Amino acid sequence: MDIQLSILQFFQSMRSPLLNVMFLVFTISTETPVVVLFTVMMYWCINKKYGQRILFALVGNITLNTGIKEFVKAPRPIGTKDLESLRVSTATGYSFPSGHTQTGTSFWVSLMSIFKVNWLYILGTIMILGVGISRLYLVVHWPIDVLFGWIFGIIFTLLLGKVFDYVDKEKNYSILLFILILFGVIAFFLNSIDYMKMFGLFTGFVLGYIVEDKFVDFSTEDKTKGRINFGSRTTKRSNRMAINIYRFIVGIITLGLVYIGLKYLKEAIMPYIVLDNMNLVNMIMDYIRYALVVFYGVAGAPALFKILRLN
Repeated sequence: MDIQLSILQFFQSMRSPLLNVMFLVFTISTETPVVVLFTVMMYWCINKKYGQRILFALVGNITLNTGIKEFVKAPRPIGTKDLESLRVSTATGYSFPSGHTQTGTSFWVSLMSIFKVNWLYILGTIMILGVGISRLYLVVHWPIDVLFGWIFGIIFTLLLGKVFDYVDKEKNYSILLFILILFGVIAFFLNSIDYMKMFGLFTGFVLGYIVEDKFVDFSTEDKTKGRINFGSRTTKRSNRMAINIYRFIVGIITLGLVYIGLKYLKEAIMPYIVLDNMNLVNMIMDYIRYALVVFYGVAGAPALFKILRLN
């Protein structure tokens, strides 16, 4: 602990207005709004399979990270003598391992494993290191939290990537359902509201992926490729870009409405439910709410795109 404390004090001693801004940017880059915006853009508009692969790695890592946190229950350095933590509003829950670090690592390792280009390896490595170091600079995690955030992020992302590739190729959904059941068993023993929310994210992805794959099957590919087209290429590209823009706007607005609507629905229903174990009711409601939001993003929004002829 003394070595870890010394490391945090070292980063704290480096603080300056410029470094504060730089490391805040690193840490914000892995928070939910940023990650969601990029991932849904990839999934809905750029490349469906790449988006699904990244999303599967992200929800898997987030669920595993929360499960480990709730099992270990390690305290954060926030409030430790001689330490001053910054931006503590986003440093919720337990400390080990770092969620920001694992999420950022998962995101960039996913991109690197998909595209396999040198400049992305360099950028991804900088971002992965930057996010981890930012958590130390802000003094919201111990060094061991960041170290294992990197390790778990790399290992789990590569494993989840292999699982997704196999499932997507063989259409063997039983593997996803097995993992879902395994996470459900963990939820039963942890009895944690934070874990139930993340388990809801994973549930929403698994069910949404299966429904989309079997019944919706929307496409991000240009279906005019290979056809004789007497129009200009510029017009064709402009039309495709317009469709992607409309798709993203429709998707993100409706996704936000689903999220807000379910949140207010829960708040409206809860006062009318009177049971001995209200904590359990709250956990179940949050689980359903998070599962439905992700399910809509993965299967509902693509179905809407097809209905609106934005496919």
